[in-house]
Amino acid sequence: MNLRVESKQSSTVNQNNEISAYKDDLTLVGIKTNCAKILAAFTGVEQSFTILLTESLKRNKFTDERLTDAVNFVIDNCKYPKPSISDFIQFDKKVKLYTHNEVINVLYSDFENYKAVEIEGNTLWAHVTEIEKYNLTRVKK
Repeated sequence: MNLRVESKQSSTVNQNNEISAYKDDLTLVGIKTNCAKILAAFTGVEQSFTILLTESLKRNKFTDERLTDAVNFVIDNCKYPKPSISDFIQFDKKVKLYTHNEVINVLYSDFENYKAVEIEGNTLWAHVTEIEKYNLTRVKK
């Protein structure tokens, strides 16, 4: 049994009309597995660091997949010897969404590659590759 720690990543649209691409849950197994990777990769990191990191993961509505991607990114890109909590928390994959006016005014020349999606009851537009890649919900005609 994989005990869920927090609800799924919020699909709240930020001020830049972006949402996180992650939709899974944050679980104890995901936290333990990734904290073990952090402790193995960064020998100077204390156990207390992972406790504080876990609190930040919950506050920032992380998911297992986002955490795994963040840990792998930090391992590959951190300026050693030790990472900071913000090195992990700032990692996210975003999907850019557009209002109808933005699609018409800015993206008119490439309009056929943008389709309507529904996010939190709002109709916005996203590029077809991102709709497919991140399994966004298309607006039904």
